[in-house]
Amino acid sequence: MPKIYCFINGGIPGLLDVIAMAEDGTYLAGHGSSNEGWARHDIGISSDWKHDRYREHYPDGYDLVWLDKPKGHPGLQEAYARNQAMKPEEPE
Repeated sequence: MPKIYCFINGGIPGLLDVIAMAEDGTYLAGHGSSNEGWARHDIGISSDWKHDRYREHYPDGYDLVWLDKPKGHPGLQEAYARNQAMKPEEPE
């Protein structure tokens, strides 16, 4: 099954930036959450939130993966590299 990586991508106390990125590099969802417990809920790890978006992207199924420590995670690094490759080149 393809993976969707979910993780806290920074923020400040009381407002954490949680995102979901498909292994193909597609940004699928984001949310501002008050703490890690709500972040897991808000991005769909412990709820059905955002799963409509996930099913739209991967209609044949997917695995949600929560990353406590996203920095350096090999799968996320590959997904991020694919994400950056999707960006159009900036004019010189």
